[in-house]
Amino acid sequence: MSFEGKKIVITGAAMGIGAEIALDLVGRGAEVALGDFSPLKKTVARIAEAGGKCHALKLDVTDENAVRSFASDAAAALGTVDGLVNNAGSNGECQLVEDMPLAAWNKTISTNLTGTMLVTREFIPALKQAGGNVVNVASNVARRGLPYRADYVCSKWGLLGLTQTLALELAESGVRVNAICPGPVEGERIEQLVANHAKAEGRSFEEMRADWVSGSPMKRFIQTSEVTSVVAFLLDEATSSAMTGQALNITAGMIMT
Repeated sequence: MSFEGKKIVITGAAMGIGAEIALDLVGRGAEVALGDFSPLKKTVARIAEAGGKCHALKLDVTDENAVRSFASDAAAALGTVDGLVNNAGSNGECQLVEDMPLAAWNKTISTNLTGTMLVTREFIPALKQAGGNVVNVASNVARRGLPYRADYVCSKWGLLGLTQTLALELAESGVRVNAICPGPVEGERIEQLVANHAKAEGRSFEEMRADWVSGSPMKRFIQTSEVTSVVAFLLDEATSSAMTGQALNITAGMIMT
């Protein structure tokens, strides 16, 4: 899949999946605008080393005015917007509902769900003009419940509802909106999540990690390349032009519905 000449916006690109999505799309020829609340220096350096072109912009998805400024600056830098990848998000808390402060709940919902709505809303005019596409990064827990993660789970379930609603609202404008639902992806983030769950449940890290791995019929976590390739597939008109309102599982069989 070639993205030569395409202009893509990626939020949450400072590290993890977001950074890898950016590197993958640049490797396919895209020019990218990156947004994150955290410093983007490492991602920018990796893109420069790969010979790619990017624009790094500060972004707080929970601040409506900041989102509006980011969208304006990104569109001006790129000239056009062929794709938007909403990856910015928070892991949320690791505690039971009965112990969860309202402020913690609101923070996760504001970041993962409301933030995605705000970013997408601001880019809709540019996406309509270019006939662009949106990919929202959800999670395997958008398909099921998970103890100790109510705020995160509900934010991701809501993200699928937002994805389908936007798909319906924008279909006649030629804008497609889809989501991905990755399982645990190898890397620092998943190791920290395993550690958090182990602590909350009074179990060892090794035991908790083994349980998570065994939750997949393929008995493994997901590789970042297995996520980035699906994002590229959904952004590419040549491969997914008839797909909108869909949520693709990338879970090594952990989720099959």
